[in-house]
Amino acid sequence: MKIVLKYGALAGASMAAIMWSGTAVAQDGAEAAQPTGGLQEIVVTAQKRAENLQKTPLAVSAMTAETLEARGISDVADISAAAPNLTTSITPSSTTNITVQIRGIGESDPVLTADSPVGIYVDGVVIGRTAGAVFDLVDLERVEVLRGPQGTLYGRNTTGGAVNFISAKPAKEFKGSQTFSYGNLDYMVSRTSIDTGEIGNSGLMFKLSYAHKQRDGYANDINQPDKRDPGAYNTDAFRIAARFDNGGPVRVDYAFDYNDTKSYAVPFQLAFVRPDIAAYFANSQALGGSPLEYSRDRIKNLNLDQGRLTDKVRGHTLTVEADLTDTLTLRSLTGLRKWKNTVGNTDLDGNDGLLGMTISPAYLAPKPDFQTTGVKEITLFSAQNRRSQKQFSQELNLIGKIGDNVDFVLGGFYFKEKVRENNPQQFSIIVPTPAPVPLGNGLSTDYAAIPLASNLAYRHSSESVAAFGQVTYRATDRLSLTGGMRYTEDRKHLDQTAGVAVRDLRETFRQFNWAASVDYKFTDDILGYVRVATGYKSGGFNPRSVGGSFKPEKITSYEAGLKTELLDRRLRLNLTAFHSIYKDMQVSQFTADSNGASSITVNAGKAKYTGVEAEILANPVDGLTLNASFGYTDRKFKSFWVYDPAEGRDVNAADEAHFNYSASTTANAGIQYDTEIANVGKLMARVDWTYRSRIYFHPLDRFNPFNQGMSDGPVGRFDARIALSDIDLGPTRATVALWGKNITNRDYLYSGIDFGALGFAGVVFAEPRTYGVDVKFDF
Repeated sequence: MKIVLKYGALAGASMAAIMWSGTAVAQDGAEAAQPTGGLQEIVVTAQKRAENLQKTPLAVSAMTAETLEARGISDVADISAAAPNLTTSITPSSTTNITVQIRGIGESDPVLTADSPVGIYVDGVVIGRTAGAVFDLVDLERVEVLRGPQGTLYGRNTTGGAVNFISAKPAKEFKGSQTFSYGNLDYMVSRTSIDTGEIGNSGLMFKLSYAHKQRDGYANDINQPDKRDPGAYNTDAFRIAARFDNGGPVRVDYAFDYNDTKSYAVPFQLAFVRPDIAAYFANSQALGGSPLEYSRDRIKNLNLDQGRLTDKVRGHTLTVEADLTDTLTLRSLTGLRKWKNTVGNTDLDGNDGLLGMTISPAYLAPKPDFQTTGVKEITLFSAQNRRSQKQFSQELNLIGKIGDNVDFVLGGFYFKEKVRENNPQQFSIIVPTPAPVPLGNGLSTDYAAIPLASNLAYRHSSESVAAFGQVTYRATDRLSLTGGMRYTEDRKHLDQTAGVAVRDLRETFRQFNWAASVDYKFTDDILGYVRVATGYKSGGFNPRSVGGSFKPEKITSYEAGLKTELLDRRLRLNLTAFHSIYKDMQVSQFTADSNGASSITVNAGKAKYTGVEAEILANPVDGLTLNASFGYTDRKFKSFWVYDPAEGRDVNAADEAHFNYSASTTANAGIQYDTEIANVGKLMARVDWTYRSRIYFHPLDRFNPFNQGMSDGPVGRFDARIALSDIDLGPTRATVALWGKNITNRDYLYSGIDFGALGFAGVVFAEPRTYGVDVKFDF
């Protein structure tokens, strides 16, 4: 199916609809300061049923639509401030690959057979891959972040937690909005949302949403125009949602979403090189090539050879709810999603146009044969890629009550996925020459490059079935007991045609998980709970690794929490403490050698996580809202067994291992002020600060010698927004907002790669200061 969206035509149609409409519809409220004082109730579905956030005995955080708009959040990459002990990072060679870490648990390897232990869901449908997971989500209603293992209700691969994006449902009344944004880096956005309202008395209603986003890159590539600089993108996204609800026992929701993104990978710059590599390239400029540039500080002008990335995502979601009785509801949730990705060329040495002496790969043979092949352009590392993924999921829930004291959820789940990847790589190994080699014009070299190539090609399929249930028994008006269990069976198949091996592997994994909790209402506004839960991340295969399959990893978590609403609902304070034990922990260790980029996935051993989390939301006086969160996790490897080729044996590296891509400490604080300006509108001003402590990008320094120097942080970032809303323009109401992100222009990293034996390492800097203006019309 080919879909072409015309930005200007749709924007013009949207403005026509605005002028045609004669009714202004107020925006839905959220958790910001309210005229009558006090904090608004937030409803979540973390336990498969609608519940007050403060009455849910789980470590769950939620952001409402108004907060998402105030903070400029539209996809998973922006949610670091949504909850304590949560961090996100964009990985190299992409703009859409994400690593999400909760309580120090996550997965950074974008290979399509690696499951993330943090589940990402859109309207209850699991997103099978974190590769390609950064796609624009239009018309978000809220985001829920569940921390800690969710193995009972959410199933496998949620040992760290789950993030659920919930889209707005079609409204019963006609309404619409049109937003235009412009910012530095030629950032331009058009967002359109139209609700048809109920059509007659049919119970049918529709919501049509469209977004166009484009921006130049945020690092300068001297070989490309601004619109092709690193980090540039051009995205079209739309969503069509339909709802049937005539007040009867059956409700149906269907949605189709589509994202088409053309982009250029985030800027990868060389940060460290071995002395021999620096010496080898010292002649590059004299030979007519480019000089070697590398720095751990941000390089202003990069010399890259990057190709275009394309990502196409489409999804269907069908939810059917039927009230069988007054206390029993059957829910069916069906999802079908597809993703296709192409990478024209990814530059992972940060330098284009390097020249140097080359020799034949015969030098690597058991009997080395030194054959010079002349001065050529040298690529330290680059790659292309073609990837695709498609998945189908079906979940059934039976949600009900028995009498006044028992609530239950019973369910079944089925998931099927197929992926494929074809990943050619080009790279060079720098070696000493037996004797100095003359290059002409009085130049000579003691080193030579061996150009090499490899390929990674495979197909992988997975199939998962599960049955689960959870029961809550209200022993008294204040005391409740909850227990749940889940049985899962996973079947996986790897058909690898190129890489470190050619193989056909199959494995089946089975797991039983359980959870139990007790919660007690000390008062109507203070809830305490204790919870014990287990989780399971499926085993599988790593096509980059010489070894076969790796086993599942398992977690047991002990948690205690306190949820409070105090001072006549002007202060909300939630506290959590946890202790988690990980067994058979899966660890991907990145390496690079004469076989190209590879990784070793092992069940390294045991780790313990102990931490605390605090969230505060306050409305001390009308118009003023304060929020803050803090998370700390003390993480320790009890054992970390890896094979060290230098020693020729397995070694326990627990004392030196790092928890990669995750921070031990996170914090967030925000202040928002709302006030009415007579005969003008409503003024809102907001400032947010987000902090994370130091992160490492690889677990072991012994395999990645530049790992310490690449590590990043601690870092704090400020964002701000000021908006004037509810401006009366007759047929419409308007909002004008000025915003800035990273307003202090702090330099920090998204990610990094240490190529180990190849002798160099590079980093990806996050976006510098960005700013812009939004103009929104509600009708």
